Amino acid sequence: MLHLEEMPQRVKAFFEKVEPAWKNVSVEKYEVMTGGYSRLLARADVAHDGIVSTFVLRGDPPADKSLLYTSRVQEYELLRTVGDAGVRTPHAVYFDATGEDLGTMAIVMNFSQSTSFLPYVAAGNSIEGLNIRLAEAIASYQSIPISALPTSMERPTSWDAYMTKRINSWREASNNHVESLPVFHYVAEWLDAHRPPPAPLVLMHGDFQCANVMVTADGHIEVIDWELAGIGDPREDIGYFKAVSQASPPDLLGDDGIEGFCARYRELTGLNELQVNPATVAYFLVLGVVGTVEQLMQGGAAWAKGENHLFNSVFNLSSVLFGQSMWLDFLGQLSEPMKQIAAAANGGK
Repeated sequence: MLHLEEMPQRVKAFFEKVEPAWKNVSVEKYEVMTGGYSRLLARADVAHDGIVSTFVLRGDPPADKSLLYTSRVQEYELLRTVGDAGVRTPHAVYFDATGEDLGTMAIVMNFSQSTSFLPYVAAGNSIEGLNIRLAEAIASYQSIPISALPTSMERPTSWDAYMTKRINSWREASNNHVESLPVFHYVAEWLDAHRPPPAPLVLMHGDFQCANVMVTADGHIEVIDWELAGIGDPREDIGYFKAVSQASPPDLLGDDGIEGFCARYRELTGLNELQVNPATVAYFLVLGVVGTVEQLMQGGAAWAKGENHLFNSVFNLSSVLFGQSMWLDFLGQLSEPMKQIAAAANGGK
């Protein structure tokens, strides 16, 4: 996908193969897109039958330049599922499952005309009401029945089992590192001792943050980049969005937006006030970042061992240092509220 001199012909041949009824196929423009953190991205303007359609190609980079190792097969199947369910996301329309046609295993999606969240804000657009739209976007994909999701997605046996595994990930991130990281063990023990009331397991986006949120022309939220999706606690995506917003403001779930968000989200999902409130969102702010923390630690280790050649793998470790102060600050504020929530959930005992 990075070989600009050969890709227009490859793309032309691919569309002639997958759309044999199209006449006079040509590639008007092919260009690499910026913004792809873990995958290769490119835009292709494909002409046929007197019209021009724009597509995004999303493929795997070479192994030694990969920050994350995820499945394009599962991502494509999930994109088809969420698209069919009416979730606002660019629709996946084709898939090169072998990489023979496009040079690497790649998903081909419709190009979105929506504006990425941070550029939308930087252009001076109002964020009023976007906290409500955010609640609606999350609820839209979390309402998809688990039975409709790709069979390759791991199904936790229970909420308790899922939470135990996620909390243990903090301990494992330390144990698997080259030296002990006491703060990770502290975070794990705190999370274990202050578990929130349980909630039904749902489809999680897995990387729900401002970089993966776009604003449509009519002011709705569109969600992109589903490669880390899984099945888990519905509040984890909310907490992760808030966590990333601490480093990339504005925070739609800050003091001015969190209550309205929670109310709308509860209305759409049927969860109650003990399950979804500012304190439980903050709890999942800490719990929800563990997957990213693990990936960043693994990336740094792979760079040190010569298994990848991306200096970003080292640079990105700085975000772990930033996160430590944030996690400890939130945990210090949450101890009493989480005790009160637990007592209320247990009938005041």
